[in-house]
Amino acid sequence: MPSSMLFALNSEGRVFGLATNGTKWREFPYLSLDFKQISAVPHFLWALGGDRQIYLHVHGLDIPIKVKEESYENQRWYPLDGFSKRLLPTDRYQFSNIDGSVDRTLEKIRVPSMAWQWESEWHIETTLDGEPLDHDGWTYAVDFPATFYSTKQWSSCVRRRKWVRTRKYSALNSWCAIAPLHKDPTQEPFIYISVGGQSMSGAVQGTLQVWAVTAHGRVMWRKGVGMTCPEGTRWSCIPLPQGKEVKSLSCGTTGLVWAILWSGTILVRVGISAAMPMGESWVDVSPPEGSKLMEVNIGTNSVWVLTTENQAWFRKGVESSPSGTGWVGPIGSMLSLTVSPTDQVFGVGVDDRNIYFRVGVTMTEPTGKRWRCLNAAAQLSRGGSVSSLPSYARHRSTQSLTSMGSVEQCDLFNETSRSAPTSLRNQAPWQKPSSLPTSEGSVEKSSLPNSEISDENSDECNKKRTAWSPIRSVGSLLGLEANPDTDPHAEWDVTVWPERELPCAEADWYQASTLWSQVEAGAVGIPLNHLPNWFYGNNHTTGLEETPWRLKILESLKKLHQKSLKGFDNIELAIDMRSCVKTVECRCALIGSDNWEEVCIELEWVGAYNIDLATLTILSLEKNVVRWQTLLSEVVCIACTSEPGSPRLSIHTLSSASGSLSPLKIQFSGDLDLDDWLSHLTYVSCKVTHHEGSPGPNSIWAITKLGDVYVFDQDPLKEQQQKGELFLKEFKCKGVVVPWKKVLENGFTAGDSITVEGFITETCGRFAVNLECENEDNIALHINPRFDDGMVVIRNSLINGVWGTEEREGCVTFEKGTRISVTITCQKDGFKISFNGMVFTYFEHRIEPERIKQLRITGGLEPCRVNYGSKEVIVSLNEMFWRQMGGHLVTVETCAAGVTWGISADNTPWVYTGGWGGAFLGGLENSSVGINSMIDTCRCFVYENQRWNPLSGFTPRGLPTDRPMWSDSTGCHKRSKETTRLLSFHWTWTSDWYVDFLTPGGIDSDGWQYAVDFSTSFHPRKMMTDYVRRRRWARDCRLQTSGPWAEVGNTKVKSISLQVSTGLEWVCVWAVAVNGDTLFRKGVTVSNPMGDSWEHVACEQPLNSISCGCGNQVWAVSVTGSAYWRFGVTTSNPTGEVWELVEPPKGVAIKKVSVGRWAVWALDSEGKLYVRKEVTPVFPEGTHWQALTDPAIDKFLSVSASGDEVWAITSDGQVCKRLGVTCHNPVGLSWCLGLQANWSYISSRSYTSKTHPSSRSIY
Repeated sequence: MPSSMLFALNSEGRVFGLATNGTKWREFPYLSLDFKQISAVPHFLWALGGDRQIYLHVHGLDIPIKVKEESYENQRWYPLDGFSKRLLPTDRYQFSNIDGSVDRTLEKIRVPSMAWQWESEWHIETTLDGEPLDHDGWTYAVDFPATFYSTKQWSSCVRRRKWVRTRKYSALNSWCAIAPLHKDPTQEPFIYISVGGQSMSGAVQGTLQVWAVTAHGRVMWRKGVGMTCPEGTRWSCIPLPQGKEVKSLSCGTTGLVWAILWSGTILVRVGISAAMPMGESWVDVSPPEGSKLMEVNIGTNSVWVLTTENQAWFRKGVESSPSGTGWVGPIGSMLSLTVSPTDQVFGVGVDDRNIYFRVGVTMTEPTGKRWRCLNAAAQLSRGGSVSSLPSYARHRSTQSLTSMGSVEQCDLFNETSRSAPTSLRNQAPWQKPSSLPTSEGSVEKSSLPNSEISDENSDECNKKRTAWSPIRSVGSLLGLEANPDTDPHAEWDVTVWPERELPCAEADWYQASTLWSQVEAGAVGIPLNHLPNWFYGNNHTTGLEETPWRLKILESLKKLHQKSLKGFDNIELAIDMRSCVKTVECRCALIGSDNWEEVCIELEWVGAYNIDLATLTILSLEKNVVRWQTLLSEVVCIACTSEPGSPRLSIHTLSSASGSLSPLKIQFSGDLDLDDWLSHLTYVSCKVTHHEGSPGPNSIWAITKLGDVYVFDQDPLKEQQQKGELFLKEFKCKGVVVPWKKVLENGFTAGDSITVEGFITETCGRFAVNLECENEDNIALHINPRFDDGMVVIRNSLINGVWGTEEREGCVTFEKGTRISVTITCQKDGFKISFNGMVFTYFEHRIEPERIKQLRITGGLEPCRVNYGSKEVIVSLNEMFWRQMGGHLVTVETCAAGVTWGISADNTPWVYTGGWGGAFLGGLENSSVGINSMIDTCRCFVYENQRWNPLSGFTPRGLPTDRPMWSDSTGCHKRSKETTRLLSFHWTWTSDWYVDFLTPGGIDSDGWQYAVDFSTSFHPRKMMTDYVRRRRWARDCRLQTSGPWAEVGNTKVKSISLQVSTGLEWVCVWAVAVNGDTLFRKGVTVSNPMGDSWEHVACEQPLNSISCGCGNQVWAVSVTGSAYWRFGVTTSNPTGEVWELVEPPKGVAIKKVSVGRWAVWALDSEGKLYVRKEVTPVFPEGTHWQALTDPAIDKFLSVSASGDEVWAITSDGQVCKRLGVTCHNPVGLSWCLGLQANWSYISSRSYTSKTHPSSRSIY
């Protein structure tokens, strides 16, 4: 889990941070500003200053905060004047928003505060839904409410164009003051601040709730606080009951707000939701009997309070009711309390002023067991006084905090919330310039966490830029755009006061204990199964555990141990064999059948440490009839195909996959039986087929529609097939019906060979062995021995249905009724043909051998065996063994180096750790190394549909032909809030049903969308002709699982792509954040697959998908469906220079791209595939798009191209491979269909061919 930060205040008002992966408190650089109270959520720290004003610190963001301002210029056409800015009285404003309801004159659009700066001037956007426009950017329509197009028609009476300008939040990593309530800040200062609401159901991602209390006892709520507007827009007063004055309050992660009155009683705000974040009313809650309260703290499902006697109490029942149901306590004495989003509890001791945490807090025991002192030393600045640190405070705790451990030399905010782990660099301490006046720079901006200041680049700094320079005066730190020409110290605000940690040996820092006044856990994430070091006992590490000499000794000992065991591999075990049998009664549908019946399943495996044999048997309930039986070595995939209320397993075998039959389906009585059998079947089948541990670097990764992660590892297949320089595979075909054909998975290129062994029948007149291309009209080689035509062997080829010139030289050297062996070897210029081991003749190529797709045998030859030899491992799509790896993802991407990343449903990036196992194996894995806890969240949706009638308006009574009044998004399936169930007990609901105000297409104030009929498009405003409406209800759920994945950073992404850098050891990792920004991951290697940090790559258009490939190619897709490629990407400049627009196919919105070696493959929003052709080093953007059509495949869900391989997933969840992809034919010939196992995503970018033609350069 990425590192997060626990914050604290000491008695002098200094702010400290403690990372979950660290052991030392780090003090924020002291800027002559003391704080009274702090409140934090990830990336945002709100504080109450000594001047009783509110301050904000935004930190640790991988991408800058940018907002694109838009304004549409509208014009109408007149017969005499043409298009003019004169509009009709009923028209919209000349400059407006997209629907014309708001005046958006360019001069009136300003930055919200001085913490923002314009990043560009106003300019015209020259694209419309991915289609390029003229330089003036005009789009045309019949009228303003109508649809706009890029070209002018004779009926175009209005036109508009979009002006855009980007503003950037410039106060990152610095303290920014929030505007006071009045011009005179002392008129009504603040006395308390609380921030939360980051997990409020139905709220826009990144939205926060900030509540404050003034000295007059008023409660204030900050409007518009979120990721795109950190400081919010304005304060709103929340009415209180008559005569009530608030002393303090707390806002939890779900938005729940409790307030403490000066009288010591409680008010709870009810009615808080995403639609009404301020709530509706207050409800009184009685405090513990005989107690008056002074402080309240709220987590996710817990509320803790402190009485005036410093007694801690817990409120139970808040997960079901905002006001809870009863009190539990007292639970110790504390000066201050705080609760984390995971409901962990921290506090400040009353007597010793040390920080404590509550041990044993779980979901079943939310109050924990006991208090324990937090074990972390403080690293202080010498700028602060230490006179307030009495010696007794350093020894009152049973666990001393004065340990002089090793100093972790890493940046404060790299530990806080940038990607983890981060590179640790030893930074030289910054020396304050002697010319800096002591009265200036009280709240200057620090350098970015990863920036390094040097004399060389300081001279190159642009002296004319505008710097963020707050003004120091009580209550007026609102900010000023300083002029570098008149203010000689304006530039210092950008480059000084680096928030970095310095070694204790430096003169400016030392370690000691301190007296704490407050601890704040709102930004710390602490999983119960991975507690920080400071949660345990004394942690006086000296740093010797990670020293190179110690690691070298440990590695040598491991190698020596492995070497000593080698001589005992073949020694007979004391117990030779053991047999285990596992049975269960369930319902089953046999292979190829949809009829369910009650059966008994028996799994038996035999072996000691290595399982030698395993069988799966289907028996009748009486166990006297065997209904079906198979060896587990013939199982190719075991997949969970459950539906809500139906725990189900599908077992695909060689027979079902090869015959395109439905798999063996098993339905269990409950989730526990399903988990038990899934773990045992997977473990035993992997043992039998020798698929264990980490897969090889050239593996194919795939994901099912349920989020299960699978991998095909070709390394065991390589060991089995490799014979000398070729990989050999035998096709057993004895008893098959002639004509018989077999697909050649690797084609038939130079160096490949094929041998057909069979029996010539007594009645044979002639037989043929053909090497066919994509269809029967093209045969590259036709070998036709004829006994009825002069005893000759005909060689020929068929091109586009026309036979070529026959070659008839040579006589038949074999007889009827005998065995024969026909060997064909592909060479550079032709085929070498041998009979019974003796070379017969050569046949020159008439068709490129790369086009060969399959072997066909006809006539009087009864084939017995076919041996196929190739330079690459031979993989039959129906025989690929798919192994479940663990975890829950929706996207997975890999590369030739073996580095693999994934994205979960909540847009969290994950990196593969090299392990195997997790929750799905139930602890059967050999090692838990690399297995981490994973939490994923999803939303379930149902649609409420209504139809209008003249008497009662919109009602849930529809026409007989209408869709169900509660349905899914398509309207084809009936859904309701009451009948919606979770998939298994691993999923839990985290919210109630709520109206989704983020429904695509827009909604009105009540969440409704309107349309003429259900089959037409919906819009947010009701028109005169609208007779139906709908609204979407949502409910959040969470999955708790585990797998071999580690979370990467705190930045959410929606697309990712990996490619091994040409000639270098590091791996290029590109990603698209959820807001459409482009990111590049630095420092990714095989030994460090997680990398170090994200680097932001600017792009004017928000992106939706990205792909990087051979030759430093980087392509992306914008949210409007247009394609872009990155110009200037080189090994020395991996992020490139500029994005270039590539026009999509006419009328097509591209959804995803995948960069291959010879072409760029694109998937549109309708599931159709397109190929960008003529992609060369000279013209890397290609020349044109070619649509791919296949009557057998309706549409695709995913496509992955790399090297000579192109793999895809069809809409019905079937994996397929494109055959015949070469440099001369980058589109390929046809699709070869494989296993249909409910697949949704595939990545074959590590599965590349090793043989490249020399006729075309590889770039």
